[in-house]
This record gives sequence, structure tokens and C-alpha cells, in this order.
Amino acid sequence: MAPAISRRILQVISPSHMSGAEMQLVRLTKQMQARGHLLHTCSKKGSSANEEFRVRGIDAEPLSIGGKFSLTAVPALAAAARRHKAELIQSTLSSASWWSGWLETFGGPPSVGHVQGFTSAAWHRRQSHLIAVSQAVKDDMVVQGIAAERITVMHNALAPEEFVPKRAPLEVRQEFGADARTPVIGTFGHLSEKKGYRDLFPAIPQVLKQFPTAQFWVIGVGKLREELEEYARANGFLGQVRFTGYRRDAADLMGAIDIMCLPSHREPCALVYVEAALSEKPIVACRAGGAPESIADGETGLLVPAKNSDAIAVAIKTLLDNRDRAIAMGKAGRTRALEIFGWDRCIQTLESIWTRVLDERRSRKAA
Repeated sequence: MAPAISRRILQVISPSHMSGAEMQLVRLTKQMQARGHLLHTCSKKGSSANEEFRVRGIDAEPLSIGGKFSLTAVPALAAAARRHKAELIQSTLSSASWWSGWLETFGGPPSVGHVQGFTSAAWHRRQSHLIAVSQAVKDDMVVQGIAAERITVMHNALAPEEFVPKRAPLEVRQEFGADARTPVIGTFGHLSEKKGYRDLFPAIPQVLKQFPTAQFWVIGVGKLREELEEYARANGFLGQVRFTGYRRDAADLMGAIDIMCLPSHREPCALVYVEAALSEKPIVACRAGGAPESIADGETGLLVPAKNSDAIAVAIKTLLDNRDRAIAMGKAGRTRALEIFGWDRCIQTLESIWTRVLDERRSRKAA
């Protein structure tokens, strides 16, 4: 059903690479376009994510909005807003939000910042409203001085049909030298310290001591790759780790693993947790940030203290040692994800935010 009012929205994003926030923008764009809204996307010029947007059907217009000290960002953004007759700008990531807020200050369209992570409130202070991807992110913004009434929590959404494997699990496993009986633990995320890789890797030998044939698939890119490879080599388990780099077939890989483990120190609202849940995979994550909002501890996965390799190892071994419990958690995770992370709630929330912001702008002009 189309909305009562079709909006003209300029989406602005400043990505460094293709990751969860970028994928959420792709999916959100398609959902809102299907509702009848007119959305045009602008992305940071020169970003590797722009080609990934194109592959996924989003023709992102390149703009010179990179960095926080650009002299061309506001004029470029203003010209794009005029060109596309934008009623409102919705920004993703800090530079895009920073410049959207300044354009609003200089008389441009009102802007809504989609806050996808724990970041400085400074980048968002000039924006009319903020969308926080979890209550944890909203609380962090409030602590930094943003009024609570200016922030709406809207969890990332994902429909089952948006994350469907195209290959059979055994076919995927064969690619990595695994068979149907091989215990496979997958971790999906940028290879950075905050994602918990330096905590996961010391846990691997503990898991291999009890499950010597287990494999660990590391899906993602990042500056820690060489360090992690060297750590695995020095500790004698490099042969049990598969570094895949960036993969467009993440759904295939997710469908082929037994456990998804991403022990981020402070995850805001990782789409990969939702992807794992919809794929009926039990999750090991840290009891920090927005993870407890995504994962029901003991029901859909196991939450452990942050930066605790021993606890990570115990959680993984617990699930590998009790496959029936792990399977039940996976099924419960899918049921929960369908209830909490569906598009209906997200769409209704987003349309109400747009209406509120535009109504407030009109009221101020009329006063």
C-alpha cells in the first residue's frame, strides 16, 4: 500500500567501503521506493562502495563530501538538493551528516541523521532529528547532550527474501575444504580491533583442542588481516582458518556455517546478527552496546563479556557440544528476527519521522 504522501528524499552517505550501514541503505532505498517515495542517493566521490551500490541497483551520484574540512561539500550538496527538489535530506555516516547539518543551518532542507554507530554527537548537532539503530546508540547520543525527543530508535530491518543463499551448504563447504561433519564457525565483519578479532583468535586454539577439525571462516577485509594471519601461523592453527576477503555471496556462506561469532566490543545494531538469525544460526556475541537488543541471551545465542577470549571459547564449545540446543537457538532466532526486525515497523517509523520533521519546518516558517 502506498503512503498517503509521497516524499522527495535526498539520501547522502559518506562510505569508505561496503559494510552494514551501506547494505542497510540499499535495502531501505528499495523498500521506500516500492512505497512510492522518490529517493535519490548521493555518495562520497571515489568510494569503493559506489560500484557495490551500482551492482545492487542503486545509482549513487558521486559528490565531493569527503572529510570534515571540505570547501566544496555544502555547495555540492545544496546543488544536488535543488536538482532533485528534495524536501528532506537523510544522511548516513558522520561526514554526510556533518555537511547535511550545515546545509540545513544555511537554509537548506531539513535533515535527518541515521546514526548507525557509536560516534560523536558533534557531527549531528545541526540536524533536525536523529534515527538511532538501537536504544544503546540513542542513550549514547543523549549522554553527549542531544535531547532525547530529537532521537527515534529504529532498528535495522531485513526481510527473509533479502538474504537468501543461492548455493547448497555442502557446495559452499567444499570450496573451503570442509564436509558436512566439519564444525564451522563464521565471523562476518570489518577486520578491525573493535570487532573483537584480537579476542576471537586467542579463543581458537581452545576450541580446536576439543574440536580439532573445526574451521573458522573470516569474511571481511581490514587492516588486521596480516596480523591475524601471522598470529594463526605462529600459534599453529592457520590451516584451520579461511580468510575470504569481501564476498558478495555472504548469504551462501552464512547458510553453510554452524555458528556465527562476532565478539564486537560495542556493536550498535549489527545487520549481521539479523542475517544470522534469519539464517537460523546461533550467535556468539558480547554483552555490550546494542547486541543484547539483537540477541536474546540463552535463547537465540550466547552473550559473553567483552574482550574475554576464554568466555568466547567456552560459548563456541558449548554450542558445538550440544548441536540440538544450537539448532533450537537458530530457529528461535529466526522467529524473533521476523517479529522485531521486519520492514513494516521500520517503514512506519521512518514515514512518521519524515512527516514530523517536515511539519515542524512548516510550523517554524509560519510562525
